[in-house]
Amino acid sequence: MYFSIEYNGRSYSEMTEESAKEAGIPDEAIVEAKKLVRIGLVKAECRRRIYAEASAETQMNMATAGAFISSKTASARSEEDKTVLAGIEASLAWVAQMRGRVTELADDATLDIADDANWPPLPDGARDVVDKF
Repeated sequence: MYFSIEYNGRSYSEMTEESAKEAGIPDEAIVEAKKLVRIGLVKAECRRRIYAEASAETQMNMATAGAFISSKTASARSEEDKTVLAGIEASLAWVAQMRGRVTELADDATLDIADDANWPPLPDGARDVVDKF
């Protein structure tokens, strides 16, 4: 793993753990630099997984539909409207769960961020609404 680090007023880039130690950078600073790299990787994986399920366009269409349906009084909403709102709510909850995993996965370097088992699955209700848009 390559990382950049600032230590004692100097900036180092393209460092490995070994080269950082050879440069006299203490272990604590190396650990922190590696954590920053890992959190960036985990955030990128989270974003990739969210967009793999619902593109930006799909998310915008869902938001627009949700706003339109929400502008109706509850008694004027069709069953389809209620299903769409429930699916949007489920998808938003899923995104929150995904983002919640970022910290956990970033903190535990033994967890494989590419393993599907380490990420919450998209709920069926959310998938049904995503598929409509």
